[in-house]
Amino acid sequence: MRRTILITGASSGIGLATANYFAKNNWLVFATMRNSEHYVNNQVENIVPLELDVTDKQKIKNCMDFVLKKVDKLDVIVNNAGFGGYGAFELSTPDQRQSMYDVNVFGMMNVIQEILPHFRANNSGLIINVSSIGGLMTYPLYSVYHSTKWAVEGFSESLNFELKHFGIGVKLIEPGVTKSNFVYGAQIMFKSNTVGDYDSYMNKLYLKVNETVARAIPSGKVAEKIFEAATDNKEKLRYPVGNSQSLILLKLRQILPLKLFIKLIRTRIEK
Repeated sequence: MRRTILITGASSGIGLATANYFAKNNWLVFATMRNSEHYVNNQVENIVPLELDVTDKQKIKNCMDFVLKKVDKLDVIVNNAGFGGYGAFELSTPDQRQSMYDVNVFGMMNVIQEILPHFRANNSGLIINVSSIGGLMTYPLYSVYHSTKWAVEGFSESLNFELKHFGIGVKLIEPGVTKSNFVYGAQIMFKSNTVGDYDSYMNKLYLKVNETVARAIPSGKVAEKIFEAATDNKEKLRYPVGNSQSLILLKLRQILPLKLFIKLIRTRIEK
């Protein structure tokens, strides 16, 4: 019997690459997205595109009901839907912060809560949450985005304890900067027409962002890491994936005293 997977945010970027990768490996893929008009059909077999807004609990229920009428068992959920935000925290609005949490954190929780009865009934299932290397370390001017990914990290690590005895696994994928529409198209910018005190700092950092994007990894590399997490049968929680620079920085974050690491980031960004 083919294994089955549901992926959120699958219209582009990491989600689309993951849907294609699993489908080509003969999984039945339910590729969900907020607006199916944005889905690019590459004539890949084994993919069922579905509309799903992770902020709408009724739509999540309707989607899950549809899926579970099509298949007896769903094996894996990949919570990939999300977007970023860039700029000084002071310039962000409550609506911007709320919308980011609604998708990146509460939307993920909504999807997980809806599927858990099915996973518990089968005494199996795997939840893969797409976090970020930015859930383990931070950069200036991404405070709101980082806070959502740190929330995903803490939630997933704790959830792993309480679901283990039901045979349900929880894993985290932690990509560095990835070639997709996320860096520019799926980010909001915090800005103000009346407060200009942050402008020079933001402009300086934006140049660094452009340099980083030039070294971004392809979405397919993240898809391969998600496939590894879904199939390796390991009790492993975290799967970082990125270019060599990202992974070196992550290792330095883990071994250096915090004061030295913060100084390193400031030197790299603010010089």
